Amino acid sequence: MLDQSFFPSPVREEKQIKKYKEYDISVDILENFLKGEIVRPTWDHRNVGSLYSVCIDTETWKDMHPNQSMAFCKCGRIALQNINRKYGKGMDIAALHFPGLKENCIRKGYIWDSGL
Repeated sequence: MLDQSFFPSPVREEKQIKKYKEYDISVDILENFLKGEIVRPTWDHRNVGSLYSVCIDTETWKDMHPNQSMAFCKCGRIALQNINRKYGKGMDIAALHFPGLKENCIRKGYIWDSGL
């Protein structure tokens, strides 16, 4: 018999294909998630990137399909505007708590709409 540690078998390990989930995305769901992020952050809010790109690194949204990125970001923008209107009292608290999202928006040439 051959020693398997010395003579490894020629069987190749196949790459594991990432399995995605279709998440139920709505403004209310994202608003609650973002309010929770203000209180207890699960990612570094200074990281510059879209809402989708930073949220797929969190435990809650890690298996989100890339096809949902546009809907996720649009609902997230509306959710941040709602948070500003409800709790901001004239101040852009979304930009205060999520500076990386605002910086990403400005770098892409878009206007940061606080909703105020």
